[in-house]
Amino acid sequence: MMHTTTEHSPMGLHRRALLWQACAALALGGLAWGMSRPAHAAPSATVVEAVQLPAWVERNGQRRPAEPGAQLRAKDRAITATGSRMLLRMDDRSVIKLGEQTEFLIQSLDTGRESAAAPSQQKSSLKLISGVFRYATDYTSKALGNKRELNIELATATVGIRGTDFWSMTDAAHDAVCVFEGKVEVVRDAKPGIELDKPGAFWVVFTGAPEKPAGQATPDQLAKFIGQAEMQPGKGIVLQGGRWRTVAGFVPSGAQANALRARLQTAGYPAEVVAKDGRFEVRINQLATREDAEAVLKQLQTNTALGVTDGRVALATR
Repeated sequence: MMHTTTEHSPMGLHRRALLWQACAALALGGLAWGMSRPAHAAPSATVVEAVQLPAWVERNGQRRPAEPGAQLRAKDRAITATGSRMLLRMDDRSVIKLGEQTEFLIQSLDTGRESAAAPSQQKSSLKLISGVFRYATDYTSKALGNKRELNIELATATVGIRGTDFWSMTDAAHDAVCVFEGKVEVVRDAKPGIELDKPGAFWVVFTGAPEKPAGQATPDQLAKFIGQAEMQPGKGIVLQGGRWRTVAGFVPSGAQANALRARLQTAGYPAEVVAKDGRFEVRINQLATREDAEAVLKQLQTNTALGVTDGRVALATR
């Protein structure tokens, strides 16, 4: 049954995924596009809350590695590599999760309030260029009475979001949408909208094939959809407050350190250089666990073009 909530049921998997999200989410600061770090995100910004490396954010054609606290505004893109994920937090506390090999564009982002104490009213337009996307309304946002009117554009359809929990994906072969909770409306060309308003309601259209009516996802499909956008503990997660680091190099010259940092950043790793004991350490900070730090080190060593031949992991001191 679709409404079963045992530990191994699809809805049980969904709730366990939300528990992981709650454990991973920490109090957010902000990271401006440059090097300044304000305490809070600016109005009408979406904040990167966690990243499973490597991944990027792009503004005006300039791509930089994604890292916790980075703010995304209208016209910005979030991009994940093979095996990576990204967790974004919108102004109204709702959550966007991106699976691997995903390119996501914020077309417009507008959040307002009638007064400082009033609930927020969000009206935004998003675009999933390729990959996997999941949107979930935060319980805090619901309790505060925040309202939203969001649309996400896929290759062949637009999905109207009115406060819900759903998954979607798009690639060269097909577009698909599945609702976990609440409802969405799928609009395609000039055809009547398709309303998905039951848990597990599923719509898919294949390129070049006739459109079929919406149906119901199987338990195996639901479990697959949920897993595609969830962070994978121990596989390279960085989040604000993460206390582990990967040291990619400890070199004698600043020029060597800067060159290594540039290679890592281009590859989607938020590396920085720190002077230490007369040498220069190139490191990636804020990794969630030792296992995450070790996973990143292995990724760097496997990619021979980066030039990371040794390296180590370390627990950051407070």
